[in-house]
Amino acid sequence: MSGSIFDNQEFNKLKERQRLEELKRKAKLQQVKLDKRLNKQKILMGAFLGQVLAGGSEDEKFIQNYFAKNFPEFLTRKSDKELFASMVKSLGGDIGLDKESSKANDQPADQEHDQVEQPDDTEYTDNDIRELFSDQQVDALPPYNEGYRG
Repeated sequence: MSGSIFDNQEFNKLKERQRLEELKRKAKLQQVKLDKRLNKQKILMGAFLGQVLAGGSEDEKFIQNYFAKNFPEFLTRKSDKELFASMVKSLGGDIGLDKESSKANDQPADQEHDQVEQPDDTEYTDNDIRELFSDQQVDALPPYNEGYRG
């Protein structure tokens, strides 16, 4: 005699959970692929902009001036501004580090500030970068290759 109706319900619940986990795994894998694609786009756009900023044509001069004027406003962290200070200065712009240090000197030391200083987290090691761009759950899975051409 076959199992009871309760055994079938438990079996169906188990299969349903397995299907749900498989869908979650596939969604996570797709998100990882999308994130990697977006990062690659950002890197390539940055490389292109770097090449334009090093150029000498009229169009490139316009972009260089625009960059030197507007890029410092885009940067919010002091460490990021320090990173790009020489580039912006070489293009004739002002990164605004002098303004920040004079603001800090103008404010009394015993006064509490509303802003919390963000930690400088730009000192990444190779392991930190690997951890940022990997997912142990996805990496532990066997490769799924159903005609994948990447």
